[in-house]
Amino acid sequence: MEASQEFCPAYSTFFGFAGVASAMIFTAMGSAYGTAKSGIGITGAGTFKPHLIMKALIPVVMAGIIAVYGLVSAVLISGSMNPNEGYSLYSGMMHLASGLCVGLTGLAAGWCIGIVGDVGVRGFGFIWTNRVSNSEH
Repeated sequence: MEASQEFCPAYSTFFGFAGVASAMIFTAMGSAYGTAKSGIGITGAGTFKPHLIMKALIPVVMAGIIAVYGLVSAVLISGSMNPNEGYSLYSGMMHLASGLCVGLTGLAAGWCIGIVGDVGVRGFGFIWTNRVSNSEH
């Protein structure tokens, strides 16, 4: 077995592309959950206070940005994979680990933004209702 075959096996690119896929898939899942959950809060609060809908779009925008982070990291990982040069197993594992870090962090962040956005938007509508009703007395 040659030294280049030993340190650069053919299956090492699988781990690199698994990192690319995990970065994209997990951040997109987190972004989708955050957008959906925040949208539920907007529809719940927007039925009673329609003038608050534009102010309540911040969690939706924040959740949408998470998928962009996954896209950027996936492009950076795939850009460093050169088929003409040797792609070592260490590089494949390093790209897999970085893709998993970005992807799972994006999934957790989207989940948190969704929950906090839902409760925050509903609470914002409730506080706005109480503030207006208290100022009328």
